[in-house]
Amino acid sequence: MRRIARSAWRLAAGSIIAALFAACNNTTSPNSALTQVEAAALGEEVATDASALSEGATFSSSSGAPLGVAPMAGAPVLAGTASCTPTKSPASPTNSDADPVPDSVRLDFAGCTYSNPPYTATLSGTIDFIDPTPTTTDFALKTVYTNFSRSVTNTTTNATRSAVENGTRTVSGTTSQLQRSETGFRTDYTFASGATATHIRTWSATFTADAAGSIKADSLPSGNWNLTGTSTWTSGPLSYSLSVTTNPQLHFNATCTVEPRLDAGTLMAVVTKNGVTANVTIQFTACGQYTVTKS
Repeated sequence: MRRIARSAWRLAAGSIIAALFAACNNTTSPNSALTQVEAAALGEEVATDASALSEGATFSSSSGAPLGVAPMAGAPVLAGTASCTPTKSPASPTNSDADPVPDSVRLDFAGCTYSNPPYTATLSGTIDFIDPTPTTTDFALKTVYTNFSRSVTNTTTNATRSAVENGTRTVSGTTSQLQRSETGFRTDYTFASGATATHIRTWSATFTADAAGSIKADSLPSGNWNLTGTSTWTSGPLSYSLSVTTNPQLHFNATCTVEPRLDAGTLMAVVTKNGVTANVTIQFTACGQYTVTKS
């Protein structure tokens, strides 16, 4: 077993992903077991997607939803839509019931930027916020992501990572607990070196607030995510099947000022290719910090 500290291999991201490119061009690689380099890359993207669990779980009438600059660990939390106001369509959406979620509204994030040195983030694409029960006063939300992109640059190192999301998320629940699901949700990820990978997943998760009754329609309090699901991770000719669980559950810390806002918990992925399996463990240790272990 070998552990890769996030703070250590982040400094060598270029060489790591360059090695991944070399592996992708090696004709023997597609038939081999998961390598340590591939596990590091897979862990980076899966950790990014896990840190997005809170997205699509709440709705703000002014900004849509709290968004994270998840493509780069250690980047500052992006509150609301930061330095831009997305285009809302329709401008005054219908709300047939008394809950905070409108019947349907689309937010277009074209031109949205955010700067908090040394990080600069650029957003684009659209998110549709839909009330799946428009005549019932409750908390239910459906979000449809269409080429929703976040590109994050560390201006000190000139390292840029990006994620483009497409798919649908649904959430429902009470002020104490939420149920969240996504089916065939896709993230196209670009690493700092320019290498790319795709993660297509079907995940289900339950969120339980630390303090009962503290979940609000426009904000998520601290609490635990219990996640299960399956997915496919592909980079070049490499393609792996994943089965993920959490033990202990992932703790979302609403007070974190850097991404990911998961300060405890472990995500375990059983990774399979051609009948060969490996275990990749992502352990979140503090705000903005995690380690990836392959065994």
